[in-house]
Amino acid sequence: MGDHADSDRVAAALDEIDAALASAERADDDREVARLLAAGAHAALRRGDVPRARGFAERAARGSFRHRTAQFDAMRAQTFAASATGDLEAALHQTIKARAMARELGRTGELAEQSGTLAAIHLALGAPAEARSCADAALAAAAPGSPVAALAAVSRAGAAAELGDLDGAIARLAAIAVAGLPVAIAVDVACAHAFWLLERRAAGDARRAEQLATDALAAAMAAGDHHRRTALHASLARVAAGRGDDATARAHLERARRAADRAEPAAVALLALATAEVLPADDANRRVLLASARTRILRTAARREDARAYCAGVRLHRHLLELTGGVPTDLPGAP
Repeated sequence: MGDHADSDRVAAALDEIDAALASAERADDDREVARLLAAGAHAALRRGDVPRARGFAERAARGSFRHRTAQFDAMRAQTFAASATGDLEAALHQTIKARAMARELGRTGELAEQSGTLAAIHLALGAPAEARSCADAALAAAAPGSPVAALAAVSRAGAAAELGDLDGAIARLAAIAVAGLPVAIAVDVACAHAFWLLERRAAGDARRAEQLATDALAAAMAAGDHHRRTALHASLARVAAGRGDDATARAHLERARRAADRAEPAAVALLALATAEVLPADDANRRVLLASARTRILRTAARREDARAYCAGVRLHRHLLELTGGVPTDLPGAP
């Protein structure tokens, strides 16, 4: 019941944005129109509502915005929608343009935000060195303790982990002060922290990951934030499987599966990883889901500018491919 109420509350907020948009359009206030389009696309992204995120982005793309600040927000709307659909190259190119415009406008906060967004996109594409550079730029420009700084720190930690410094990455994540951050940001921090703890599996890591994921899941549900629920349930399933609690592991796996239609594309891969750890090797559902995950990764890699980096430079992708026959040796790299 509470889950539906949270979803309805977020849907109502999106409806309010639509109403405000209509008012701003009647007033011919292009700055407010663009701001609301960006806010709507971001809210739809967090809710897992891809069609609605795409709708806001399409309106932003069609708009004729007179002011540079409005053009900047229109770009942001399109970036959020591209992220929601997993179109990473489109998100990358839009963000590069948005960062250049933020620099032109002298907007330091937005410059930090776009640098942080670039870091996250580079990580998802399998380019951790580039992610590290962008995250460092974001941290240098962001206000200490701000949401932008927190997300940049998450990407900086992810880059460290992908480059082999797992202990340093986890130390960076543990150092992020989440008190006072918006729920969505705190959930993102916890989600990344839990994942890397479960990848390291040192003494106490599973227990800490379970606490982080449990608290983040409760906060996400209270806020109506669907964006990370698959990932969080997947982490809890992995924890339970690791201690031999099959019933709890399967229950979380089923909740992760049910939430997957509202998840960001990467969370589906986390669901596959959890399935591999929870279900026995001879389980037909395990085989089907892992084969599907492999097909999805390789099909998506074929659309990437650097297929090899996407498969081998993202730990989650590499792990799933290794579980299903290995990383192909004939993948094309960057030109």
